[in-house]
Amino acid sequence: MPWTTGRKKAAIYYEKEGKGIPLLFVHPPSMGHVTFRRQKTGLAKYFTVITMDLRGNGRSNHDNQPLTMELLADDVVRVLDAAKVKNAVICGYSNGGSIVQETAIRYPCRVRGIILMGGFSEVNSFLLRNEFRLGILAAKAKQISLIAAVLSLAHEREASKKEDLSSYIKKMSPKLLEEYYRLGLAYTATDRLHKIHCPVLLLYGNRDDYVHHYRHAFRTCASGPVHTVLVGDVGHQLPTKRASAVKQVVRQFVAGRF
Repeated sequence: MPWTTGRKKAAIYYEKEGKGIPLLFVHPPSMGHVTFRRQKTGLAKYFTVITMDLRGNGRSNHDNQPLTMELLADDVVRVLDAAKVKNAVICGYSNGGSIVQETAIRYPCRVRGIILMGGFSEVNSFLLRNEFRLGILAAKAKQISLIAAVLSLAHEREASKKEDLSSYIKKMSPKLLEEYYRLGLAYTATDRLHKIHCPVLLLYGNRDDYVHHYRHAFRTCASGPVHTVLVGDVGHQLPTKRASAVKQVVRQFVAGRF
């Protein structure tokens, strides 16, 4: 079970499996690398699949550095370094997609392409803003068990997988989770999307209406080619509830583009 190394730097836990084009997955706050267990199982037959726990999430440590999106992007690159990967296609789910965008902007040479599941370049819709605010309030009230119950119920159908995800979420410090939510709410990449020159794949659930409009910002502002796929019969929870469709689209995108 590998971790990144570095003096006075948080040890970031990651897993690496398979061979071929590197494909790294970045999860939303608290959910950990287990978010992508289905993608890892299916795609490691074709690619080198890397999953990680963000700092302070799951098995990863946290140091005394202030939490910033730039720091999280640095952590992604540290994982690539530890895994001995020169560059990769990087996939982010939900708020994990903000970290992916920042990585592509700051480290273009390390990013072959990006895949955003339910991604957004800033929080500018009423419903999404309120989701972040509710998360902030729950974390501030130290309701980590409630957050774990809500997220696991929303993402998993099987009792055992619900329990696994819930247990992983409960590893998170409520104070740190509040910081993550505040960071995600304040983050914006819209005015810097022109710095993303690599191919972009946008995946949205067809019922995830309140993030659909973000595709127009990527199409208008990103410098690289942007491809959008709407996945049927699902809302926001693409990697868990429509895993087969996601694997198929991701495989076609990576194999076809790189």
